[in-house]
Amino acid sequence: MWLCQLLTDNPCFAVKRIIITLTCIVALGFANAQERLFFTPPSCTSVTTDIQGNLYVTSGVSLHKFTADGDKRWNYSNPSYGDLSQVDAGIASKILLFYRESSNILLLNSELAPIGNPLNLLDKSMMTVSLAAMGNPDRIVLYDDANQELTITDLNLNVLSRTQLTFPGEFHPTTMQVVPEHRIALLDTLRGICLFDFYGTFDRTIPIPGIMAMQLMKNQILYLKDRTLYQYTLPTETTPLDLQPLNTGMPDMKTFHIRHHFLYYIDNQNVVWKSKM
Repeated sequence: MWLCQLLTDNPCFAVKRIIITLTCIVALGFANAQERLFFTPPSCTSVTTDIQGNLYVTSGVSLHKFTADGDKRWNYSNPSYGDLSQVDAGIASKILLFYRESSNILLLNSELAPIGNPLNLLDKSMMTVSLAAMGNPDRIVLYDDANQELTITDLNLNVLSRTQLTFPGEFHPTTMQVVPEHRIALLDTLRGICLFDFYGTFDRTIPIPGIMAMQLMKNQILYLKDRTLYQYTLPTETTPLDLQPLNTGMPDMKTFHIRHHFLYYIDNQNVVWKSKM
């Protein structure tokens, strides 16, 4: 009714208004298809996926698991261990939870139920471990920031190998990721990304300071720098450091994870978003 009246009273103005309205509707629909709110608990701190595309979001002491379609499946929380410092879902049947505050490591199954008892690093005289990840279903990789040691243990924290790092100057990685049986990466925001083989032998440094977050893949590294996602291809020595950006102009992105052509990221308000790549 309003459309007929508008066309009768002022046809030229009416056409312009209809075009603007339709443009806004189409743009809004496109934006909603490309990006949508995924999860909004207070203070989301990390986001990762497993090989099936299930999503894991940490929030304080809690871990939340979603299907690739966004259905919430399970939740795990144990406040007695403190806040979650790191989650590694690379091996979906043994999800590693690291609690730096209490020096505990816990393994969960695919339904977020504990597998055995927590592993306490202090009981093994590992007093200053700062990062932890799964190396394979029977191996755990640890980084000791105070002693600059990269250690591989079995599932009882018995040491299998230990590598003393000898980088000149300060080296304080904030992130460690592992491709099981393949590669280890440590991210230091001042030095860049340091790569090791699965046994802890140093490979190379990608000397790009200012990287905020990374995702290690078998033959690639995705990293976030200056509001842009970049892709670095391994292992060729001649690969340019900065390739064509995957995604630009992400001013609110703090950390991210990509799986099956979808980008999941946490913004500055600690909210998780999902966007199609």
